[in-house]
Amino acid sequence: MNTTDLFVELIVIGVGATIWVVLLVLGIFGYGWVPFDHLLALPSLLPILAITYIFGIVTDRAADSLFDTVWKSKLVQQFYVKDGDDYDDRRYIYLRSERLASLLEYGRSRLRICRGWVLNTTLILISLDVFILRQVSGVSTQIAMFLFSNLFLILLIYGLWFSWKQLTLADYRKVKRQSAWLKSQQ
Repeated sequence: MNTTDLFVELIVIGVGATIWVVLLVLGIFGYGWVPFDHLLALPSLLPILAITYIFGIVTDRAADSLFDTVWKSKLVQQFYVKDGDDYDDRRYIYLRSERLASLLEYGRSRLRICRGWVLNTTLILISLDVFILRQVSGVSTQIAMFLFSNLFLILLIYGLWFSWKQLTLADYRKVKRQSAWLKSQQ
């Protein structure tokens, strides 16, 4: 994976983190104080991009740690006797076939984006609920917004988690098969 791909991946993940942080801040403090016209000016975009990138790094690491702790060992056991054996096969592919390594990295990029967005979307749901409770007037409007946003975001979280799980299983399957194939070619 080249540096540009990794940068874009972390920006994509960081956008979600930026959304929930902004929603949470606006939910708690309101939005009358925010100079929206200045925020969208070109000089403001570079610092916003830098913050988004940093949020992407932190979110990716947090999601990686969470998913490894909760789900990874159950998934890897479907293909490997012990957790960590997949690293040896992955290393072998990276050393022996640049093309297969590129294909693996493309899949892993999508996997990381889904994983990061599961965490982001969960936090967006919480932040949006805080925003609705504190900033939206009218009980019927609040209830309607809660119902629609929570249903939509819960379905999105499940879809992202399911995609992550399927991409992870496909990744382990490809690593196992491609490594075995490369070893058989020698």
